[in-house]
Amino acid sequence: MSYSASSQTGTIAAGELSPINSRLVTPIDLPEMIAESTEQRVAPSTNEKSPRVSIGLAVFNGESFLTETVEAFIAQTFSDFELIISDNASTDGTPTIAKAFAARDSRIRYHVNVRNLGLAGNHNIVVHMARGAYFKWAAADDVCLPNYLARCVQVLDEDPSVVLTYPRTQFIDADGLHLDIEDPGWHLVSDSPAERLRRILASRLWMNAIAGLVRINALRKTRLMPAYSGGDYRVLAELSLFGKIHEIPETLFLRRLHADASSQHGTSGTNPDRLWFNRYMTGTETSRSSPQWRINIDHFRTITCSRLTLRQKASLIGTLLRRTRWDRDRLVLELTEAIPAYFRRLERR
Repeated sequence: MSYSASSQTGTIAAGELSPINSRLVTPIDLPEMIAESTEQRVAPSTNEKSPRVSIGLAVFNGESFLTETVEAFIAQTFSDFELIISDNASTDGTPTIAKAFAARDSRIRYHVNVRNLGLAGNHNIVVHMARGAYFKWAAADDVCLPNYLARCVQVLDEDPSVVLTYPRTQFIDADGLHLDIEDPGWHLVSDSPAERLRRILASRLWMNAIAGLVRINALRKTRLMPAYSGGDYRVLAELSLFGKIHEIPETLFLRRLHADASSQHGTSGTNPDRLWFNRYMTGTETSRSSPQWRINIDHFRTITCSRLTLRQKASLIGTLLRRTRWDRDRLVLELTEAIPAYFRRLERR
């Protein structure tokens, strides 16, 4: 959810080289994809002043909680924002709700994809459409308390070494009741980008930080959201090379866990669960995502393509190899499924 010039902190000033080599980064250039997939769009006049904050709300069949989520943004004490609702070809009441909000509040833009692009594709489109200097990804079932944006903007305004900031999280259920879930959080404020990245590689925490407020210039220098379970770890890892991840010690974010939430699928290791999540992420019937292999390979690329020293890279690769030992059961499972699938595809050619 803007940069200092000090190379010692691992942050960059506007116009400086990224700490990630150019061959790692996929440029954000999606106008053709947006134009092709747009069925209807309620957008602001081109003469309007760009807002300071852009919120990208990627939604698919989110009628159950969408109203509560959008009302919470309208109630923010910080008002200089745009809310982009990107509808992934919903088949429920989502379009009706979104259109009503867009007609009611000029800060709300409504975009609908003709086909389902998957969670990753929908999340990446809103980054391209954003006009603000600061950006936040939003889900259709979570709630931001009134001071959420104000506190996050304050942190980014006051500390140019911070690339992403987010508040403490309270988990809730479908009825809004508090859940007793421990979340240590991601407060990565070391001056060393290598140390910040190491903490991400070595930790297994709830990924609430990815819903925080981020400097959009830094986010657009990453590869954005990949189409596999746990891909948000890759985004946070890449962002950690640009600056600090700051957790605000106030509970201003309500994350809802319910039966239809994406976080409730794709992590159990069972084949039906992972198939559901693959369809959710990609918008297709693919079953060959191998998320654990892909996140480890992506982390390896993040390390080797960075501008860290050789010694730092070697140390981080060691951390990553230790991580693969923790993941060995999942890696073996994915391999035993991927190899037969590969040969079946060869036979069909």
